[in-house]
Amino acid sequence: MKLIVGLGNPGSEYLNNRHNLGFMVLDSLSAHFKFDNWKSKFDGIYASKRFGSEKIILVKPQTYMNLSGCCVAKFKQFFKVNDDDIFVIYDDIDLDFGNKKLKQGGGDAGHKGVRSISQHLGTKNFNRVRMGIGRPKKKEDVSSFVLSNFTKTEMDSAKTLIKNLCEDFENILKKKQV
Repeated sequence: MKLIVGLGNPGSEYLNNRHNLGFMVLDSLSAHFKFDNWKSKFDGIYASKRFGSEKIILVKPQTYMNLSGCCVAKFKQFFKVNDDDIFVIYDDIDLDFGNKKLKQGGGDAGHKGVRSISQHLGTKNFNRVRMGIGRPKKKEDVSSFVLSNFTKTEMDSAKTLIKNLCEDFENILKKKQV
């Protein structure tokens, strides 16, 4: 069993924010692979599907970004998922816009959603799918940047990035570099 967590903030006002890229990816994965309908559980919403003999569970915490760990820990415990089988998909300002990177373990690089998950799981040894959103301009505050909407051009590029990630999803599950 694999737990795929997309990070974002609930509510329509955050829908097209850079910080909601993880939610956008899960919405696309759900549609692309025809997952079951979303259901509520443990301060989150989830959808599931079998891929061969393995069950895949998509989770979107509804606790706001900085408190994501509580929801993820509850899903991990309930479904008895190993840390190694948890994949967290999130926006990353340390990657150039449009790049993606898969890695296991490591620090949180200031990402409070990832920090919350590490704290609640008691480990940093989970998989991360980092989605590059680039850095804010020198004078712009990081919080303001990540909570702002993608521009039209950025949204078009983000949709391409998300489409590519959907096509690479099975390789991600096998932990092959994307």
